[in-house]
Amino acid sequence: MKFQLVTSILVGSIAAIVPIVASSPALAQTASFFCGAAGGFPATIAAQQGKNIPVILWVADNYFNESGEDAITRCTRVSGILNSSQQGNWDNIVMSGASRTGQPIICAANPQDGSCRLLYQVPRGQNPEQARQELLRRVRNPNVSIAPVKVN
Repeated sequence: MKFQLVTSILVGSIAAIVPIVASSPALAQTASFFCGAAGGFPATIAAQQGKNIPVILWVADNYFNESGEDAITRCTRVSGILNSSQQGNWDNIVMSGASRTGQPIICAANPQDGSCRLLYQVPRGQNPEQARQELLRRVRNPNVSIAPVKVN
């Protein structure tokens, strides 16, 4: 009798849990990032669920004169920073002051020492917080229907 009661409870519990698990949305798969090309320009690309989705398009070859980096070098560095920064949490992408010329920048905070790892300068005339939110939207949920950030 006890065995039948335990079996009955166990089967009832499984029957109650299965519909909940079956109807819950799958956890989003975290993208990995690499430097590739899109539209003839170097691009930081998110690889997720078998798709390659441009996230940042590096349209200027002399992108950040202060660092002396060209577009391909910056693309490669930023892709690496995004890969090491994410760990499922994008809160470390912050706007951190300004470059030496006073232009606002978007950077990723280094979790070890809090230093700013430059991603890119905010385009002139664009609100820095809006630029940050646009990048976060693209890296959190890469989507082919959302145009990449263009860095001039």
